Amino acid sequence: MIKELITYPDERIRYISADIRKFDDELFELLENMRDTMEHHELNAISAIQIAMPYSAILIKDDERIIELINARLISTDGSEEIDEVNPYFPKGFSAKIKRYGKIKIVFENRYGELQHLDAEGELSQRLQRQIDFLFGGTLLDKLGKNERKEAENILVSQHEGVYDFGASCPRVFIRDYFKKGAKYLMGIVLLSFIAPFVVSPEVREMIFTIDKIALALVPVLMVIYFLYAQHEAKIYKQCTSCQIGNIIGTTAIMAVQLLIVSLGVFLWIAP
Repeated sequence: MIKELITYPDERIRYISADIRKFDDELFELLENMRDTMEHHELNAISAIQIAMPYSAILIKDDERIIELINARLISTDGSEEIDEVNPYFPKGFSAKIKRYGKIKIVFENRYGELQHLDAEGELSQRLQRQIDFLFGGTLLDKLGKNERKEAENILVSQHEGVYDFGASCPRVFIRDYFKKGAKYLMGIVLLSFIAPFVVSPEVREMIFTIDKIALALVPVLMVIYFLYAQHEAKIYKQCTSCQIGNIIGTTAIMAVQLLIVSLGVFLWIAP
């Protein structure tokens, strides 16, 4: 069955693919779906995550045959070469110069769980490395330096003008993150005050304690705003993985624990 390909800016490509433990009909069906999708889109390689299935499975063309690689791992590399890389996750026409190994050796399992190995070089090596990157939540952007990556991301945004307003996908910036950052900055400032007992007088220490209490009182307010606004964004960007309610609750819970720890530190250490 032909499946829809994940394309930029869908963040599901960042999922880490789980190793496959059961070599059964469910796996065979996955491989056949990958094969159908690969042939339909005229691809020379595909990973399961590209059809939104986070499992460690790759199909790759080598001459006229298609090799199935389950739980593939790099075991040795040799050489380096710079290539102008493209892949179907990004829009047509987008490419970036990155470095890939010239030769690689990988081990993997076939659809029956039998251990195999493969030596590859040249274009086959490049394709395999690209697909293995996908298994671990990586794309070619992760191979770029800081400045090159920023430039590439600007190009992608310019090519995808609707990135902030097509509901099914994720925007590059969430409003909710400003509230989260504000809460973290306040807690960070409070943490800096922990050196106060060593360097200030008792009077100044008492003033710092008062400021810390005000800062800590603002953090829960920002957390509540973050939680409420995150739910609003979750309704807009329904397919965005970071918008799922479980992630929102998890992030809020982590901030709550951080706040508790910092607050205990203030009242046990800073309080005069």
